[in-house]
Amino acid sequence: MPDIVTPPSTTDNVSADGPVWLTAEEAAQRGRVGEKTIYREVRAGRLRAARVGGRRELRFRATWIDEWLESTAEPIEVPRVLALRVSR
Repeated sequence: MPDIVTPPSTTDNVSADGPVWLTAEEAAQRGRVGEKTIYREVRAGRLRAARVGGRRELRFRATWIDEWLESTAEPIEVPRVLALRVSR
């Protein structure tokens, strides 16, 4: 019996975490920041992006957004009193 070949579907561009390529708006939503922040970070060279089509058409991988967040995140120290209240 011959192998069954399925045609490519629109879900080929989607992973378990969502679309493989994110728009600037989707990248901003993922990072919980504004779109202007995304463009500013790309311009400053702190956030990786792929340029497609027109001048402002940028695409991002979810992992690029996650890596950027990890690299720019500042750890905070939780006061001991607050830590005790949360753990109860």
